[in-house]
Amino acid sequence: MKPSGVMLALFVALSFIGCGGTELEPGSAAPSEEGATHSQLAVCSVSCPGSTSVSCSGTTCSGTDGQGVTCDGVFTACSQSACSGLPACSQYANQSCLRSQIGTQMACCSGSGFADALLCSAYSSSPTGARWLYF
Repeated sequence: MKPSGVMLALFVALSFIGCGGTELEPGSAAPSEEGATHSQLAVCSVSCPGSTSVSCSGTTCSGTDGQGVTCDGVFTACSQSACSGLPACSQYANQSCLRSQIGTQMACCSGSGFADALLCSAYSSSPTGARWLYF
């Protein structure tokens, strides 16, 4: 073999040895490997005061109604903004409501800053025969 032929053969051999594997095209899947682990996405959702909810997603999650959710170690609390625009419950609690409103609920903001509700209930000692009560 001539020196140029030896160099060409050496170059070709080194080219094959130097390849570490196949490159993946953008958007293509990696080859399947035995024992490979795959993670799934979990979604947690909890109910919050004021008929609202909060949710998150991650590989691990947990939650407590009325408090919030934790996904991948990050806590997301129930929003206290559920009170925005609501009257204070203390403003209406134990006050008279109309008899025609019996069974009606009124959303309001509790003293602790969370949304709550009052119910117009029959109440004989009220001048109208009904009163806003917590339920």
